[in-house]
Amino acid sequence: MMDAAWQLLLEKGFSGVTLNDVIARSGGSRTTLYEAFGGKDGLLAAVMTEQCSEFSEELHISLESDLPPRDTLMRFAKKLATEILTEEAIRFTQILFTEGQHFRPMIDNFIAHGPQSTRTRLARYLRRQTEAGFLAVEDPDCSAEMFISMVVGGWQEQMEKVHNPRSHSTKQIDQRVRTAVDIFLSGMASINYRETLGQTRDGFLPT
Repeated sequence: MMDAAWQLLLEKGFSGVTLNDVIARSGGSRTTLYEAFGGKDGLLAAVMTEQCSEFSEELHISLESDLPPRDTLMRFAKKLATEILTEEAIRFTQILFTEGQHFRPMIDNFIAHGPQSTRTRLARYLRRQTEAGFLAVEDPDCSAEMFISMVVGGWQEQMEKVHNPRSHSTKQIDQRVRTAVDIFLSGMASINYRETLGQTRDGFLPT
């Protein structure tokens, strides 16, 4: 039922999904649906929570690494940028933009389990790296928000407002991620780590 509801949500948006459609596509029963989810809103809320939790968990795993901060942030940012540009993510972003104001409880739930959860995990990572002496981040929460905005901010706006947003190649994603990470570290790397980066990257950071 959840798989069917997700596909119908992407096809029809929040308002277009009906329980009859979900039941017809999943082969379940109305009784089972109501017992498990309490109705359409409960079903869609559960589907959105599951989808964003899976997406966020993949990002969180990329932060649980013993690699140097630049490598970890590159992996995290590339995963983030790649995933938000998938066809499913673009369609879902457009649905949120056009219909989200009418479904505030579900959207708030999505934000808590998706974007906010990811920012919180990234902030924790930045705090750990600061404590370890690699970074010099005074406000991890603000810095996490700024970093994510550098990576995906402009693309997300494009996805919301354009009917057929242009695609981005792997090369374009890699270039954007590299630029965002380098700019971020140019301000947030500790002095010692900055010197290490300069030695290994031909001085890509200012000294």
